This record gives sequence, C-alpha cells and structure tokens, in this order.
Amino acid sequence: MPITTIQLPQEDARLVFLAVAYHLGRPGSELDPYTKQPVDHGLAEVAARLQPQLGGNAATIDLNQDQARRLLSGMLGTISELKSYPMLELRAGQDGRRSSVPGFDRTLLHLFPEVEEDAHLADDVAERMLLLRRRLDEALAGLLATLEEAPEHAPKPNRRWWPFGGRR
Repeated sequence: MPITTIQLPQEDARLVFLAVAYHLGRPGSELDPYTKQPVDHGLAEVAARLQPQLGGNAATIDLNQDQARRLLSGMLGTISELKSYPMLELRAGQDGRRSSVPGFDRTLLHLFPEVEEDAHLADDVAERMLLLRRRLDEALAGLLATLEEAPEHAPKPNRRWWPFGGRR
C-alpha cells in the first residue's frame, strides 16, 4: 500500500493531533467498515508517532491511503466540533464542556490552552484546521486517487431498489 510522508510545522502538528484524537474518540473509528474487525494500520499508529514530536519545531508523519482518509474525515469532524464548542454546556463540577467525543475538550485545552480563557477562540482553531485540511487535500490527492476503486472485500451493491419485492 502506498505511503506518503508529510512534514508539518509545529502548529499544524498540533492541529493534526487534535483531529487524530477526535477520530480515535469516536466509537468504532478504528474498525474496518466491511469486516468490522480492527484495522491493521489506523490513526492510533499516527498518534503514537506524532505525540513525541509535538514539542519540537516540526513533525513528520507517514500516512497510507486508509490513514489519510481517516485523518481528513477526522479533520472535518473536528471542525464541526470546534464550531459548536463555544455553545456547549459547561460540565457541572468538572473541567471542560460537554463534547460529543469523550476527551475532546481535554485534548483541545491541552494543545490550545488559550481556548480555556475564551471559548470563542475555538473558531480560530477551526479556521486554521480548515486551511490545513485544504492543503492536505492537495498534498494527498495522488495517494487518495486510488481510493475511488472499491476494496476487494466490499459488498456488492444491491440492484433491487424496492425492498418489498417486485416493482409497483
């Protein structure tokens, strides 16, 4: 499976790590959609390689096609979560807000502590995430071009459009 290496400045590395954390927080995110078995190389591997590099000036990650697809999807989900973050209710007696993804607010505040003082700064993080996603779309275009083909183990589409028998 082809692999692409991506160099990320420190700010972009934090954004990617936030998107990976969002992705990993969703139930079933690391399961194959067809077999429902854990994937061999998911974003957990990327997180393990990226986390020690967050303190440096730059980070390097390697992505295969599935990881790239999952990362881009996680970035979209993160953008949605960040846009709604200022409106989320504060948890009673706990730190953070009621995010739809467990641990998201803790990771966000760790990577971007300025959001704790002003939750509306999450919009700025979302904007930077969107810009990074657009750049990654271009950088990963060649790698993702082969994803247009259906995987070998994908179920065949059902030709019957009416679920109750013959046509009316």
